[in-house]
Amino acid sequence: MNKNSSIVIALTFIIIILAAGVFLIPVSPEESTENNTITVTDLAGRTVSFKVPAERVVLGSSRDLHEFAAIEGENFSKKIVGWGPDLRKSDKDTYDRFSEKYPEIKNIPEVGYYGNQDFSIEKVVSLNPDLVIFPMFDYDMAKDDLSKFEQAGIPVVFTDFYQNTLENSTKSITLLGKLLGKEKRAKEITDFYNEQTNVVYSRLAEIDKTKPRVYIESGWKGASEYGRTYSSLGWGPIVDKAGGDNIAKDFTSESATVVPEFLIDTDPDIIIITGSNWVTTPDSVKLGYYANQDSSRALFKAYLKRPGWDSLKAVKNQEVYSIFHTYDSRIYSFAGLQALAKWFYPEEFGDVDPEAGIKEFHERFMPIDYSGTWMVDLK
Repeated sequence: MNKNSSIVIALTFIIIILAAGVFLIPVSPEESTENNTITVTDLAGRTVSFKVPAERVVLGSSRDLHEFAAIEGENFSKKIVGWGPDLRKSDKDTYDRFSEKYPEIKNIPEVGYYGNQDFSIEKVVSLNPDLVIFPMFDYDMAKDDLSKFEQAGIPVVFTDFYQNTLENSTKSITLLGKLLGKEKRAKEITDFYNEQTNVVYSRLAEIDKTKPRVYIESGWKGASEYGRTYSSLGWGPIVDKAGGDNIAKDFTSESATVVPEFLIDTDPDIIIITGSNWVTTPDSVKLGYYANQDSSRALFKAYLKRPGWDSLKAVKNQEVYSIFHTYDSRIYSFAGLQALAKWFYPEEFGDVDPEAGIKEFHERFMPIDYSGTWMVDLK
């Protein structure tokens, strides 16, 4: 073999080795999207291992559709193989808005709901999911069934957008991003969320004023009957984080109904009534994707006719507001935080537009368009 032939053979061998190396470069876990087993810690502190991305998902609470769809985008309905009936029953505007564009969600099998005590593990198992997602507020009811899911080989995780929404919403979105193989998308959402909440936190740090005393009530019973207020869950922490003094903060119950005499004696500076499309209470404040500003305000004013309310300083000063009920338990809870801060400190937050943030969130992350009325006042 001559010298030139040896050189050619050597070069050929090197080229083959280099070419093979291209295909031997390991793929990082974040880049790979098929059949990776990962271990995560959910919002209940449980360690769960399973393969990602999840392709067949059961939502124990269909109200988590907002977050699921924000991460999954247009294909969200293809991954949900079962869910609870709670969205359809408790937030009809959102259910109708999604089903108007994605009518196939009407055919998603319902598996019952722990809150109604009719959740069916057998139904879930029959759907052959590779992941079940529950909200943390179902944990006490669901924990005794976790062994049954484990025996069926079905991983279960808990998220939280309600019990501590302002701290756990981003943690929950990050978790969902890992479960669904959408970590980049999840980070975009959490970055946006943090930007919106920091608008409030950064300004509150500079405010040195007496906190306004605030009463907030779930309006689902309508004006004729007092609804529950909030202490340590839901809207309670949001009132605190927005710089208000919640008059129910010392209640031992996480949510309770005040007696009218307590409210009149306490005489808060600001009153907030939540609204939604509660089909069982037609006189409640209608807020959501299909709500109209004028009709919502007319329903809202009925609350001012409650006995004794004409003596309240909040009513006299027109410091009475209504806001979409589940702003306290959704990934866009930042809008609720901004709205409350603006009502509490109108001078310091005069340029903040909570609606602008929720509109941008829809434009960037939601597969449905923003519309309707989500908050009203008397001014």
